Amino acid sequence: MALVLRGSVVTFDRARPIVDPGVVCIGDDGRLGAVLDASDPLPAAFAAAPVVDTHSFIYPGLIDLHSHVQYNTLPLWEADSVPYLHHDRWPDEDEYSTSVSWPAKVLGRAAPEALLKYVQVKALAGGTTSIQGAPRTTRPVQGWLVRLLDVEKLPAGVDIVETAVIQEEVAKLIKRAKSLKSGHLLIYHAAEGKRGSIVRDEFDDLDGAGCLRPGLIMVHGTALVAADFGGWQSKVAQVDRAQRGTVVWSPFSNYWLYHMTTDVLAADAAGIRIALGSDWSPSGTKNVLGELKVADAVNKAQLGGHFTDQQLCEMVTANPGDALAVAWGPQIGRLLEGNAADLLVCERVHADPYRNLIQANERHVRLVLVRGKPFYGTRALMKAAGAPAGEVDAITVAGKARGVVVRQPAQTSFKLDWPGVKRALKKVLADPAAAWESATEAMAAWGGALDDPEAPLMLFGDMPEGDASAAAGGDEPPADLTIPPLDSLAHDGPFFAALKRAGPPELQPLRTYYP
Repeated sequence: MALVLRGSVVTFDRARPIVDPGVVCIGDDGRLGAVLDASDPLPAAFAAAPVVDTHSFIYPGLIDLHSHVQYNTLPLWEADSVPYLHHDRWPDEDEYSTSVSWPAKVLGRAAPEALLKYVQVKALAGGTTSIQGAPRTTRPVQGWLVRLLDVEKLPAGVDIVETAVIQEEVAKLIKRAKSLKSGHLLIYHAAEGKRGSIVRDEFDDLDGAGCLRPGLIMVHGTALVAADFGGWQSKVAQVDRAQRGTVVWSPFSNYWLYHMTTDVLAADAAGIRIALGSDWSPSGTKNVLGELKVADAVNKAQLGGHFTDQQLCEMVTANPGDALAVAWGPQIGRLLEGNAADLLVCERVHADPYRNLIQANERHVRLVLVRGKPFYGTRALMKAAGAPAGEVDAITVAGKARGVVVRQPAQTSFKLDWPGVKRALKKVLADPAAAWESATEAMAAWGGALDDPEAPLMLFGDMPEGDASAAAGGDEPPADLTIPPLDSLAHDGPFFAALKRAGPPELQPLRTYYP
């Protein structure tokens, strides 16, 4: 249905960044019909639409440009050998398999729908409306709650976002370069490790293959130095002077694993666009709203306050939206007429709209709309925004009562509501071996093509051990495997206790954002 939201609108539109008081007109096509001053007359198409006064800040939905969705039910992994030199070191830890990879495998095989819904609700609770890092699946999945950027088909119904977590040979990267030239995007993990380590060579591979183009979004780049960022941007400018390279910064995960992070000062000086990503819950924050706080703390303590509050907030809105717009055109990240109606309504905790977003946590997320539809928020705002009462499940996040939509009647293959999601996951946690065996038997009994819409759904992680060939049943989990309790939906006591035990000094200030 058409809807009008009233509040303090933070557009991230360069021409009119703040409209206060303002209104956002949301069309029944899932797009923004207009962003207006509250005193302006409504367009004719919205004259009869309900007007909801939020008494809050209205932002674009947050964009998490780096995650690994399948692993986001797991708690922080307190490894023994940190800091690591680079990304090839920590997967060899003995406890990594039993703490991270096997729990994710078992849940992805035995409770795939529940897992997908749980981690998306976790993202919604932090105001996220778009996230990168979708797992591979045995069959296509419809009915995502948030936008999964890996499989999103904006704007013309064609998937033009390519991703790669595992580093590729130059021959494969040359093919990627051809796709970039044709207008595709490539979200690619590279140079994740300490400066001076061997992973720096991954940047040279990208360069040699011709991938340093406007559509490349590099995740991490922690091993790069100023000359690398400068050379990268010069290559992009040779293709299109108006474009910028994009690096995705995940400071929590970087400090957790390597005790250092991307040289974002050098990246910014070179003209590289910076976006934020929460990475994954074994070494990251619970959502990109939390990652924004880490960036703020690092900016204050380590970077001399180089970035303004507005610039930090752009790292979870306009910047990733602009990076995606290289292929999509303007779609998300700014509240502009015609853009997708992905919105975050956030309680006022500070008078300044940018500092408000930085200071806000899960308790202050009041409403989240994706494609113009309410998926998460206070019960009052969910009802006012048009969520049918029968579709809204009660949920408590950070001590606050909220409503969430996880079951959509049109998606007949996905049937679990929120209580069903929790029951399904807890069943697997109670007996991982039995759950694995049951799911394996179901796949064996199917015997058909894995991409058939009727095939049993299974998920396969995007890390090295997440090979889809595991569907053949050639490996088995340890008989005594214990899956950790589900990671909570908000930054809480257990999270901060782990942070205090195992986190480096640079991350300790995060606790102050969650009084």
